[in-house]
Amino acid sequence: MDLKRIKKVGFWIIILAPFMFFIIPVLVGLILTHPKRRKTEETPADYGLTYEEVEFESDFHPVTLRGWWIPAKTSTTSTVITAHGYTDERSQKTITALRLVRTLHENGVNVLMFDFRNSGKSGGRRTGIGYYEQHDLTSAIDFVVKIKNQWEVVLLGWSMGAATCLQVGGSHPNVIGVIADSPFHDLQTYLEDNLSVWSKLPKKPFTSIILRSMKHLLHIDPKTVSPINAVQKGNNTQYLLIHGKGDTRVPYRSSELIFEQIPNDSEKTLWLTEHDHITSFSEESALYEQKVVEFIQRTFSTERS
Repeated sequence: MDLKRIKKVGFWIIILAPFMFFIIPVLVGLILTHPKRRKTEETPADYGLTYEEVEFESDFHPVTLRGWWIPAKTSTTSTVITAHGYTDERSQKTITALRLVRTLHENGVNVLMFDFRNSGKSGGRRTGIGYYEQHDLTSAIDFVVKIKNQWEVVLLGWSMGAATCLQVGGSHPNVIGVIADSPFHDLQTYLEDNLSVWSKLPKKPFTSIILRSMKHLLHIDPKTVSPINAVQKGNNTQYLLIHGKGDTRVPYRSSELIFEQIPNDSEKTLWLTEHDHITSFSEESALYEQKVVEFIQRTFSTERS
């Protein structure tokens, strides 16, 4: 390679370096926090369920959140709030979550299914991977307490929604139980180890650049989303953790770490399956429903005894 060509290559390296090492990671951060909305293609009516369209305001960077209130088959004050995963929407069609909700309905449980901000039919333009969503979920709990007069709530979430349920459940006075399917244990740690799975970029040096851009440009601080720390608060909340050993997106070790930190005075169960990320219900529907229904019934009866 002659000197002239070397200089030309060097020139383009200097020009493209900022793009490669700063602009691209920032763009990836923007894409990850502004994912395309998934359309809601199923409704409770498709499963023979009566429901009410509801909306309420989130208490943080206020946005309007929308969802379905699905009353139980018989009058009750037992209520479950579901929390969907990253880039998903309230119905969780990918795992046919409405099938599970129908089972809860038939077993005397009210259900609120709602869209986090920037998902489904809710307002907002930014996803926080748990950072904003913890406030959305808190507002959903307040909605069923204040508007629907439900005093005891069990949270049921998948993936990001599962982590959000754990983040909120240990401190909210009206939450008596949490079912968390495939949660991450700490957002900062999870992203440091696994962001490359989502960004499709090499871990070094891009992961640290993306994380810094999320914090300083998008004002999302992953360090404030830590289910493993949140569950240590106690509050006598009961827990059912579900995780597939074949999960390639969120290693099942996350649930083991969370389980170890739940206080011993809280009833806790860890069910490890042989399946992939949030696929345990699809693969073992009958057993999954049995474990979830038994946990919910036991949690509500324990609280009232």
